[in-house]
Amino acid sequence: MFEGTILDLPQDQRILLGQRYRNCLYHTAQAAKWIGLIYIGIRFLLMLSTSERNWSMWTMLLLEAFFIHLCRKEQSLAILATKNPERGPRKRLRLQGDKGLPHVDVLLPCCGEEIGVILQTVKAACTMDYPESQFRVLVLDDGGSSLLQKTISDLQLRWPHLSYNSRGRQSGQVFAKSGNLNYALTNLQREFQPEFCAVLDADSIPTKDFLRATLPHLLMDPEAALVSTRQYFSNLPTGDPLSQTREHFYTCQNARLDILGNAIDSGSGAVFRRQSIVDVGLYPTYSFSEDWQLSLLLRGKGYKTFQVDEALQFGLVPTSLAGHIAQRKRWNIGHAQQIPAMLSWRNNEISVRLRLSIALNGLGIIVEEIGCFLGFAVVPLLLLCGQRLIPTISPSALVLQLGLSFVMICLSWAYEFVQTASTGHRSAAFALLENKWLAGSNIYGIMRFYLVSAKPKGSFVTGSKENSYNWSNEYSLLGGLYRDLIENGIIYSLIQVLAMILSVLYALMIIASTEDRPMSAIFVTVAWPPLLHIFILGLKCHSVPIRYLFDPPRYPDLAELKTEKVSRQNEVIQETLKGMHEASKHILRSQTRIELRDELLT
Repeated sequence: MFEGTILDLPQDQRILLGQRYRNCLYHTAQAAKWIGLIYIGIRFLLMLSTSERNWSMWTMLLLEAFFIHLCRKEQSLAILATKNPERGPRKRLRLQGDKGLPHVDVLLPCCGEEIGVILQTVKAACTMDYPESQFRVLVLDDGGSSLLQKTISDLQLRWPHLSYNSRGRQSGQVFAKSGNLNYALTNLQREFQPEFCAVLDADSIPTKDFLRATLPHLLMDPEAALVSTRQYFSNLPTGDPLSQTREHFYTCQNARLDILGNAIDSGSGAVFRRQSIVDVGLYPTYSFSEDWQLSLLLRGKGYKTFQVDEALQFGLVPTSLAGHIAQRKRWNIGHAQQIPAMLSWRNNEISVRLRLSIALNGLGIIVEEIGCFLGFAVVPLLLLCGQRLIPTISPSALVLQLGLSFVMICLSWAYEFVQTASTGHRSAAFALLENKWLAGSNIYGIMRFYLVSAKPKGSFVTGSKENSYNWSNEYSLLGGLYRDLIENGIIYSLIQVLAMILSVLYALMIIASTEDRPMSAIFVTVAWPPLLHIFILGLKCHSVPIRYLFDPPRYPDLAELKTEKVSRQNEVIQETLKGMHEASKHILRSQTRIELRDELLT
């Protein structure tokens, strides 16, 4: 057990404010979950009791059941995370002093990224606030770059705890990032095994106190195997139109999994207990999403995994739509790889129960993609079919279904608003559907990967042309339009939105031309509340790439970030001349991403 000093820092004010809604979130989630289940149960029983069933009724029932299932998963997780008052947000901890600190290897896998990007990370990693005798920085170059090797060799004179390592130039057949990390954990650590290891992507710059902020969570809990840190980014465009921050995942889903000790490793910025990773067979090599799979294996073996929400690293997002789509597609292919891998005899060393759990996890993610793609696609068909969408056995049955559907939708929205308030972060309602406009592209990518692609079925290399960060934005006007509409699939979202709007207008025209149509007939067809709700969610979801087409975001490059840094430094100097005391207080209080990023770019 660690006997050093660990300081407990004041909690983030936003998180403290969000905790005021903890009980409200719990009760709202309970109400929304059970009303949804009762509603869909009654709808199913009424379907069975009528003889006038048709395809549109069954389709509507399945559509409602699917979206209720998506919401129920979120609500159930919120209930589990908030029902125990003793469990709360993760504390902000800092390791104090320089004596008795554990040894750490900082692993920096790379493959073809820009030298300048890699060196920014190397500099930040080497100058972290941690005794140089207690940590090493291992650059793991799968690109076999002689220039990078020479540069790192020169930097060793300044930072002797830095080293360059390479398996030679790789092309993907040796499991890329997972194989690179396993090479470090075995070959490079054969003579000396540190107690802990940290992983940083080539473009993820750690803050000075990265190790001092993450290690305490592992030192204080012997059952903890891994601490993942939330990913922040330096080059986000204003408004984050493509939801590249994954804020909903970090602040809602993974934050609650963290409370349960089951957080998912998001890749870069992870710190883990080396022996725990060795115990589960090192990094999995059967999937592109090796970080996600590692988390599932650790969880299945009884280890705890945590997430720290603090801004402790800053990476770079893909600066093109094609790069963003490729990144998301690669993640989903990785989830699809879970299924055959866990059903294969090659993984017999993993227990049957754990293999089944991992396979079902991957299947669930892929089914959700298929469900979102088909779910939004059938909305125009249901609006145009002109048939009743629910059974109307009696007036009371109609009123019951209408009333319950209205209450269910209201509670779903109430839950979304309370959830946003409880996180302390700004988040859109039903953010669980963010990037679901990519469902069709992801499904196509999975099918193409297994049926057409000649690429190896192991992990891709993460640098060079395969690295979505390196995808170019340089196209002519017509070339860019073709790329976005056809290659990036915006044409599908455009067709989807037009079909939904035109189908509603057509249905309204039919209603207006029918004088004797009773109001009840309208409510069971085009104005059925759950159908209109899903219609609104579909428009919201598929409008994202269309807005991108007409108003593409502008991503700042590294040169602009440095210019902004100099400008901000000049502002601080002016403030200092006006009043040293007030300026000092301002700097000490500055803990936002921008101030921390500026510090790293110095």
